[in-house]
Amino acid sequence: MANEYQLLSLNIGLPKEVTYGGKVIHTGINKKQVKEPVFLSFVKFSGDGQADLVHHGGVDKAVCVYSGEHYRYWEKELNQALVYGAFGENITISGMCEEDVCIGDTFQIGEAIVQVTQPRQPCFKLAKKYNIPKLPLYFQ
Repeated sequence: MANEYQLLSLNIGLPKEVTYGGKVIHTGINKKQVKEPVFLSFVKFSGDGQADLVHHGGVDKAVCVYSGEHYRYWEKELNQALVYGAFGENITISGMCEEDVCIGDTFQIGEAIVQVTQPRQPCFKLAKKYNIPKLPLYFQ
């Protein structure tokens, strides 16, 4: 097991049609925080889903994790208050950032053991949600 961290938030949501900038998009980026334990299968949390299964989800992308340490920065950049899960992540943590994690590292989250398989590649839906075309590039 790798570094010490604290679970700040568990976030799930099913894909739905939303309108960003006058355009209707099918997306699973809108997650809501849950307080109760949620079952994690090999491909997703119960009650969660991805709209684009070519680029998101599956055994190598079942869970998206993001560091809560970045939220203050993004609140300033976006000029708005943000709640955990605002970037479509399933798990928001503290005590660990990208430079602390390597592909292959494993972590225990409740009863589940998860393994890092790849860095996040944000899609255009993040840009649409915040109306910032280059946001996925800044976010990487």
